[in-house]
Amino acid sequence: MIKYSTVEDYLEVIAGLKDPVTLKKSATQSFFGEFDPIVSLARYDTDVLNSMSTAANEGRALTEKQGELAVKIVVKYKRQLAVKGIDVAPVEENAQWRQALRKMDYTRRLSIANDQIVLNFPYNTDLIDELRTFRRESQGTGEWDKDNKQWRFALTEYNLVWLTTWAETRQFEFDNEARRLNQLITDCEAEPYAIELQLTDTGCDIINCSETLRDYINANLGGFELENLLRLVDSSSLLGYKVNSEIADLVVAGTSPRFYNLATCREVKLDPTTVADDLASVLDYADRTERWPVVIYEPDLSGKLLKRLTELRGQNDIAHILSKKDIKSGIPASKYIHTIIPVSFDIPLLISSAGMIYGGDKSLMVQQAQKIVYCSADVYNKAGQTKVAAIAI
Repeated sequence: MIKYSTVEDYLEVIAGLKDPVTLKKSATQSFFGEFDPIVSLARYDTDVLNSMSTAANEGRALTEKQGELAVKIVVKYKRQLAVKGIDVAPVEENAQWRQALRKMDYTRRLSIANDQIVLNFPYNTDLIDELRTFRRESQGTGEWDKDNKQWRFALTEYNLVWLTTWAETRQFEFDNEARRLNQLITDCEAEPYAIELQLTDTGCDIINCSETLRDYINANLGGFELENLLRLVDSSSLLGYKVNSEIADLVVAGTSPRFYNLATCREVKLDPTTVADDLASVLDYADRTERWPVVIYEPDLSGKLLKRLTELRGQNDIAHILSKKDIKSGIPASKYIHTIIPVSFDIPLLISSAGMIYGGDKSLMVQQAQKIVYCSADVYNKAGQTKVAAIAI
């Protein structure tokens, strides 16, 4: 019976890469190598044996787990090999290796190094695909470090929070610096912080207000005097600050809940079945906040909004846009503009009978509208997706 000194010898012989007697290159093996096993392999062993025998034949060491599996496969085909005159006793009794088995680190670890978030883990296609997907939306760089076999992402708060949450659910370890930075973020989030309009002894102010925002309000919105309160409330959704509850109660008491919603939301939705009555309150809101011109977009040609607008404001102050020719000479100098086509100029308040406004000129009109009131049962931002951002009032 023939015996070999190493497990790699057995793998190469079984795979048909080496001659069973001389252990020289098999006479039937092509220049590029050929997997032609001398025993009948189970289907699920074929790819594994092909991979390991090729690695051994090319002088690459197997991993410890591959070594355990290689021994099991050789012993598994003991009877078939005996028929070929090959004894597997050396493998069963004391397996020896031509190349020392590689010890693999199977640890999953997130760490901070050189101002980057570093991820180490054994090869896993699911984890790799998830990181590739995140890389498209991550902040800063995100790349695979081929030399060190690790993923590296820019150290930003967004990246760290996302990757920490992702890593925790996948049983990663964390180094001390990663834990420290995450704790800093947690502590910061626990501290109350708001950019909020509040009343003061002398008028009103926005806490945590940046100097650029303060300068803009003083230069363009009339400052922080109490007489300017409605305008400040009306600008909150556009400039990104909140209105505290005390001011909210004050405004609602002096106007109405609808007025407050119109003032603090960029997009609202009216019930189309009651829009004839509701339009009056929207126009009153526009008058009190001087949101002129009010553009009424009615592409369905029903004329329902125009009829009600005429009843409420008369015909003299309403301009009509039926085609682009009507605005070639400039924007009509009227408080109310009724149009059946999309327009492309700054719109303080847009009232639309259409809930589906997307694509081309329509999207541009929405972008140029500071506030939008939809008079439609459903509001969409693109085909097939309901726009939940519009608040019903």
